Amino acid sequence: MASDSTLIKLILLYAMDKMDVALEEDVLTDLCTSDHDWMNYMDCKDALAALEEVSFVQKKAVQNKITYSITPDGRMCLANFYTRIPISLREEINTSVKNDRMKYRRRQEYISDYYKNSDQTYTVHLRILKPGSNAALVELKMIVESRETADYIYKNWQNRAGSVYSALCDNLLDC
Repeated sequence: MASDSTLIKLILLYAMDKMDVALEEDVLTDLCTSDHDWMNYMDCKDALAALEEVSFVQKKAVQNKITYSITPDGRMCLANFYTRIPISLREEINTSVKNDRMKYRRRQEYISDYYKNSDQTYTVHLRILKPGSNAALVELKMIVESRETADYIYKNWQNRAGSVYSALCDNLLDC
């Protein structure tokens, strides 16, 4: 686990550059802390704030979510100093991004929630967001009889949203 603040900032820039998509704050912190132990949580949060302060990352608020993306200045800094990140760690980040990019994108783009209705049924709200925005490509609401069913659908949406979208297109558009 990195402890040098400069190295931590470079790791964040490197991971953001390799992901090549704006990342929600919790996705980015999970990627660098709990999922891979590249740094601790507080160091990650401090480094993000410092990188934003010097305009190496851009922070955007879209509705109630905060996303971060690397800026051109951040890319220039990374190009000059990426060799300070040990090669073994760069390879680990490259492998992780290659293997898990879709998992992190799904977390941001496949949104699910449910709530109890006055008639004791549950409404499950499922969305697939357009990449890089908060606009919905697909939005479904389902009414189900039990909390267990609502929770089951909620938990499965992350892994099945893509196939549901494909099935909708195939059946509605005769693709």
